Amino acid sequence: MMRSAKLCLLVSGLAIACATAQAETVGNVGAVNQTARGTPPGQSVRKLSLGVGVENRERIETSSEGSAQIVFRDTSTMTVGRNSNVTVDHFVYNGTPGGGSQGVSLAKGVLRFVGGGVSHGAGANVRTPTASIGVRGGTALFWTKSPCGGQLVVIQYGEAIISNSHGSAKLRRPGFGVCVSGNGDISEPFLVPPEWIAQMEAALSSDATQHGGAVNLPNNPDANQQLGQVRPPSDIGNPSTPSILDDLNLIWTGNTFVESQSSVNNLPLPPPPRNSPPPDGGGRPPSGAMK
Repeated sequence: MMRSAKLCLLVSGLAIACATAQAETVGNVGAVNQTARGTPPGQSVRKLSLGVGVENRERIETSSEGSAQIVFRDTSTMTVGRNSNVTVDHFVYNGTPGGGSQGVSLAKGVLRFVGGGVSHGAGANVRTPTASIGVRGGTALFWTKSPCGGQLVVIQYGEAIISNSHGSAKLRRPGFGVCVSGNGDISEPFLVPPEWIAQMEAALSSDATQHGGAVNLPNNPDANQQLGQVRPPSDIGNPSTPSILDDLNLIWTGNTFVESQSSVNNLPLPPPPRNSPPPDGGGRPPSGAMK
């Protein structure tokens, strides 16, 4: 009996050691408001705090007052809105611009993704319950239960390709989106009403009493400095084609870049040396990961 007990303890110890060895930090919490939790693979639920590492296959959950922003090692960012559930499916980055792969799954709620090194190459993938969305070189918004009657995907900058067994659609024009119904039908691209985007932005933003864990809040000069050369496309808000929605897109997209860059600056994440071999078979997602 004692020998069996020792054997069980040994096996348990090996299992814990293996789980620890396989844990891979792929980014950090760049901003967080109360009631945001993370569940790393094989571990218990924990409360997220500013600077905490995030692992591959970790599930991020927020309450009605919670939100969190994750800064990945390629400087891409993922903002999880209120009442949301997101999982980091996989993240592989070898430090080479455009190298690696990235995938996340949005089970419910609102998500904003701002691309980094990975998305400027092969692109990053966001999976919703009924579609897979490839995002390349830009930023996009996702909402699982939207006023369109299904899952809403909106491109703010760059390109997004929405696909499933029913077909596909491509988004390139800022402020346009598609609606994916519960049975998987993908609508034609349409100009998303500003009030819908405003609702998503509200779900992603801190309220008057929340600051995402930041000690010093940025002012307008700080925001302009953080934008640097990263600017929204010049054709948004073009005076020759005035549009209230275009002007709002200019503001929303600019705010997105500032927020993302601010978190990156607060949590510098140097990429691995370029002469080091990429993990997990040369940048391919692990078996069973999202394609």
